Amino acid sequence: MGGQWARRALDLAARARVTVFGDFALDAYWTIDPDESELSVETSLPVRRVLKQHYGLGGAGNVVANLLALGAAEVRAVGMVGDDVFGRELLAQLGDIGSDTTDMIASQSDWQTQVFAKPHLDDREQNRVDFGGFNVPSVESIEALAAALDAAAGWSDAIILNQQVPAGVSTEAMIEQLNVLVARRGDKVFVIDSRHRPGAYRGGFLKMNSHEAATLAGEDVDLSTAISADRACELARLACDRSGRPVFVTRGADGLIVAEAAGMHVEPGIRTDGPIDSVGAGDTVAAALAAVLGGGGEPVLAARLANLAACVTVRKLRMTGTASPDEILALAAE
Repeated sequence: MGGQWARRALDLAARARVTVFGDFALDAYWTIDPDESELSVETSLPVRRVLKQHYGLGGAGNVVANLLALGAAEVRAVGMVGDDVFGRELLAQLGDIGSDTTDMIASQSDWQTQVFAKPHLDDREQNRVDFGGFNVPSVESIEALAAALDAAAGWSDAIILNQQVPAGVSTEAMIEQLNVLVARRGDKVFVIDSRHRPGAYRGGFLKMNSHEAATLAGEDVDLSTAISADRACELARLACDRSGRPVFVTRGADGLIVAEAAGMHVEPGIRTDGPIDSVGAGDTVAAALAAVLGGGGEPVLAARLANLAACVTVRKLRMTGTASPDEILALAAE
């Protein structure tokens, strides 16, 4: 009985055709050999050698991976990559999991593929090395992205607008193009997941964490400062009143909140024993919300599935994990 609602939500998600627009990235994991006995002939500095390496989809790419893992009918990617080795790897991984990459633009010569490289030494993550931190989309790239997204939106049931890095595709000029598209495609579901600029978007369903909701409300809250459940509900209500659309506020291990004109719903956290890795959990939530809403489900049902799916992915260590229907149903059965 307990899993019937989850089956219904997954059935709705399986109907959805979803487009993902935003900051596509690679997560690079490098396991470093602790032996520093070899010195570079050129610099006399210790040589750091990589024992193992693997790469996974990050940012909007992880949203795509989560949609396909959930069983969404079709998924289309719209974004930018560089004409570099990382861009080719990113496109190959998107293609391997079944995403349509026709609208992944690689024509801007100075664009670097976004990469988050995470060296690990003795199982501890070292200083991250990022690529693409100074990207600026050209006027031509913005126009090409807007045209591609407009065409994709006509095909889609739901569109996710993902903004995760300051130097990404979602500049102020691009967001204005997105706002025009949201207004023109009022019959479509738009899920907005913006880390730095949520207040710049008009229309759509906002998905944010409690600290992002506080920033939207004009508060300067340090990330180390906990936000209470009551305050998170107040922030969700403020965001809903401002946007005029349902708002989803995530609270990590404490679940998430849905604010609608008709009222509030608090989806409690799910107990997780043992170590967790929360990287990419927000992508899982955005994917589940868009898939269920795009399939015709109501916001509370979408939130319930998103909460369960995120609980699956945080148990997967050192990766931006995904949640399959079987994994979700097994957890629901518990």
